[in-house]
Amino acid sequence: MRGPKMHPVLGICLVLATIVPSALGQEPEEPALRQLERALKRGWLDVGLLLQVVVDAQDTRTFSGQNGVSIANARVSLSGDLDRGFGYFFQGSFADDAKLLDGRVSYEPTRGPGWDLGLFKAPFSAEFLTSAASIDFVNRSQVVTALAPGRSAGLQARGAFADRRVGWAAGLFNGNRGAAGNDNDRFLRAGRVTFEPRAARRSDGDRLLVGINAAASEDADYSAGGFFTAFAGRRSLVGIDARWTRSKWLLATEVIRARLTPLVGPRTEPDGLHLTAGYATSPRTQVLLRWDTFSADDGSADSDWVVLGLNFWPTGASELQVNFVHPVEGIHEDQILVNAQIAF
Repeated sequence: MRGPKMHPVLGICLVLATIVPSALGQEPEEPALRQLERALKRGWLDVGLLLQVVVDAQDTRTFSGQNGVSIANARVSLSGDLDRGFGYFFQGSFADDAKLLDGRVSYEPTRGPGWDLGLFKAPFSAEFLTSAASIDFVNRSQVVTALAPGRSAGLQARGAFADRRVGWAAGLFNGNRGAAGNDNDRFLRAGRVTFEPRAARRSDGDRLLVGINAAASEDADYSAGGFFTAFAGRRSLVGIDARWTRSKWLLATEVIRARLTPLVGPRTEPDGLHLTAGYATSPRTQVLLRWDTFSADDGSADSDWVVLGLNFWPTGASELQVNFVHPVEGIHEDQILVNAQIAF
C-alpha cells in the first residue's frame, strides 16, 4: 500500500479552504444573473447553459488520458411547460462533436402519473440522475460511471404519493445508450422507488432520501465505453442509495451490483459503492471526503480510491471544484482534478 503524497496543488487548495470563506464576505448582489434569469427563464421557454473546464494532472501519468486542460462539458438546453400539461426538454453537447444528449416530450395530467417519451436518463442511481452541474465531485463514482444504464430512448411513467414522500419511476428503453435505434427486439426495463421518512425532517434543512433501483436487459451489442465494450447477453442491475443532509453536514452512499451473463464466456458480478461525507465550512464552501471502490469481478484488480473534495461557489452561477484522488493500491498515482464551471 502506498502512502499519499502531499501534492503542491493540494496544499494550495487547503489554504484556499481557510481563506476563501472570509474573503467572500457577505452574500453579494448579482444584478447580471438576475437580469439573465428574467430574460431566459420564462416558464414556457427556459434556456440553460453548462460550461465546465477541467484541469487533470498526475506527477506520473497512470490513468487514461493526458495531463492538461479540457472542456469537459459545453451544453445548451431548452425546456418549457406548455398548455394542457405538455412540456419538453432538449439538451445538446458541444464539448467535442455536436450531439444530442436529451430530447424529451412530457405530459403531466391533472391526475395520475406523468409520462416522458424520447431520449433521457433511465431511472436508476441517485448520483447518475443528478445533473453534471450539481454532483458533489468533479466526476461521478466509479461504480455509477461503470454500471448505471445511462441515457437511452424510451417511455417512462412517474409519480408520487403519501404526501409526495414516496416517489416512483419505471420505463422501457432501447437499452443501448444514446439516440440510436434498438440493438435488438428486447427492451431495457428500469425502475426506481424513493422514500423520504417524515421522522428524518426536523427542519427545512434536514432531509433523508432513500432510493431503490433495478434494471434488466438482453443485449445484442451494448457499448457504453469504459467498462462495457460490445457486450452481448443478459444484464441485470440492482442498487440502493441514500442521502442525508442536516444543517452543515452531508452523508451519502450508493451501492450497485450487476449480474452479467454473456452469450460467450463466464458470468460475472461486478459491484461497487461510495461512501461520502461533507461539511459546509461556510454558506459557499464545502469540504468532502469519499471512499470509492469498484470490483469488475473479471480477474482484474479491485479499484479503491480515497477522494478529497473542496467546493467553492463564488456566485449563484459559478463553482470551483478541486479533487485530490488517492488510489489506495496498485500502480496508479495520485491525481488532481480542478473543475471551473458556469451553469444557469
